[in-house]
Amino acid sequence: MAGKTDRSAPSDAQIADQEWIEVGDVPFHLILSRIRDAIVVQDVHARIEWINSACEDMFGWSLEEMRGKRPQEFVLPPEDRPSPKRMDAFQYDFSRSLFQTMEVTENIRRDGSRFWNQQSYTVISFGPGDDQRKVVVTCRDVTEQVNTENTLRQAQVDLKHAADHDDLTGLANRKMLTEFLSTPEVKAQIERREIGVLQIDIDKFKDINDSLGHAAGDATLCHVAAALRANCGPDDLVCRTGGDEFLLISLRASSEAQLMQRAEQLRRAIESPLTFSSQVIRVGTSIGVSVAKTPGTTGEALLQMADQALYAAKDEGRNQVVFYTDELGRAQKLQQQLARDLRAAVADNQFEIYLQPQLHLGQNKITGCEALLRWNHPQRGVLAPGEFLLAAERNGLLAEIDYISMNLALDALVKLRNSGFPDHGLSINVSSSILADVNYPGLLDWALQSRGIAAPGVCVEILETTILDDSGLDVVTAIDRLKRLGVRVALDDFGTGYAGLAHMSAFDIDAIKLDRSMISRLEDDPRNRIIIRSIIRLGMLLNMKVVAEGVETRAQLEILRRTHCPLIQGYGLAKPMPLYEMINWLRSEVSERSELPFKGLIEEAEPPRAYVAAHRDKTS
Repeated sequence: MAGKTDRSAPSDAQIADQEWIEVGDVPFHLILSRIRDAIVVQDVHARIEWINSACEDMFGWSLEEMRGKRPQEFVLPPEDRPSPKRMDAFQYDFSRSLFQTMEVTENIRRDGSRFWNQQSYTVISFGPGDDQRKVVVTCRDVTEQVNTENTLRQAQVDLKHAADHDDLTGLANRKMLTEFLSTPEVKAQIERREIGVLQIDIDKFKDINDSLGHAAGDATLCHVAAALRANCGPDDLVCRTGGDEFLLISLRASSEAQLMQRAEQLRRAIESPLTFSSQVIRVGTSIGVSVAKTPGTTGEALLQMADQALYAAKDEGRNQVVFYTDELGRAQKLQQQLARDLRAAVADNQFEIYLQPQLHLGQNKITGCEALLRWNHPQRGVLAPGEFLLAAERNGLLAEIDYISMNLALDALVKLRNSGFPDHGLSINVSSSILADVNYPGLLDWALQSRGIAAPGVCVEILETTILDDSGLDVVTAIDRLKRLGVRVALDDFGTGYAGLAHMSAFDIDAIKLDRSMISRLEDDPRNRIIIRSIIRLGMLLNMKVVAEGVETRAQLEILRRTHCPLIQGYGLAKPMPLYEMINWLRSEVSERSELPFKGLIEEAEPPRAYVAAHRDKTS
């Protein structure tokens, strides 16, 4: 390298200037010249007096070029160099820890390249005064080790970040949330009731994934994450805790009004249109809000309260903000207990089938019945479907309960026929969950064959509202599968939807069941009577049976008889009852006489109060 001297041995001038010590037969200066570490000898003012050849190799300057200079003048990067005044005033302080430790600094070579230099300092005294002391600096290039350590350190940082953050959005994850809530500072703020929680859930996120693809779903999640970042404070924590679930922990937010304002602001920000692949996605969110109201509230309790408020927001129609209240909490606890009880009910076979008879007006006899599921709750007694089906759907138990109901109903039909009523048919109800299952027709077919039941003896009832929901269910295909199996299909609660008459021609169904809300207006509403008469006639033209549900008085019966309604069921005829009661009722009430034998209709008895108050679900 230019400017460098022969480094195989010290020059004559060096030898003349130094008193060298012999080590055995080897001159000490030969040892120093061949040590791989760079060695620098300085005076107390850090001026260089001598360097070995390894030092010349390390820095690129020769001894002649470095002698008399301070290393700070040229080996430190420009941004790290002290001022000339400070360098002129510098003198080693031999009491400093510098002489007991090593230090690593970034240095610069003659060619401008940078490297990491590990230095150790030793003092050699040649007399009592400071001017008679020399500082020997041993230098080693540790760039590779430092780079390796930095790489490992960065890898640790990256791993820590990956462990604490969501890969897609970069927001904190549940692990970091747990750590955050457990810090003493946050615990103290919770105790002072200065923390609020916003739990955010994307409305109908599954629809976005299913209709536009997972890339659109990912874009939606990132859109929500960006809105959260833009609307959070510097000390707030924003998390993605699940698939489409987010949390904002708001520090120093103690009032309900402040939190609700932030939540509404956030909801509107998320609603701003998202453009993905030339399509505009409008993102709606439901938000639950909670704040610590009493001393001793924990972070976990705050999260649970916000989660309960979120559920309430979804129940109330979505795309809104709900603040947690104690009343809401009590209701949610009841729902949670109901969910636990439902899981136990499924495991312990706590369900039972009740049967409600159907009267064929033309033949004046019972020709079948509808199977209605009941839950024999250990503490609350017999519960109708309206009291637990929504909870079953929320907790993913609806399809399993549907299959339980199917098997119990078919078992009841076998026992009913074996008890002397071999021609009775059976109607069973299905939800959209089981209707969407491609395995359902096959399982139903197996259940029928294993019990020796002919398929035409069973009618599957589908709620009219199932056709109108937005679950993406292909109703036409589902009905076609059932028809090919041989069972009959009925449209249940007809008249509660928005396009009832259109459904009569759109689907290949065998029967319609007029909803009780239509039957209840028969006596007082002439227009309603005309509509029902027209539906019955249309059903005859389309070769569909019509069943009137909720028949409770003799006046209703007579009107339906005059309109030639084929079948009726309701409390005026008989309430739903367990199988053994149904068998006894049939044996005691059915007569061979031609006149109508059923006392309820003859006496125009009012339905039991419990039915009116609590069974507006699916009991007739």
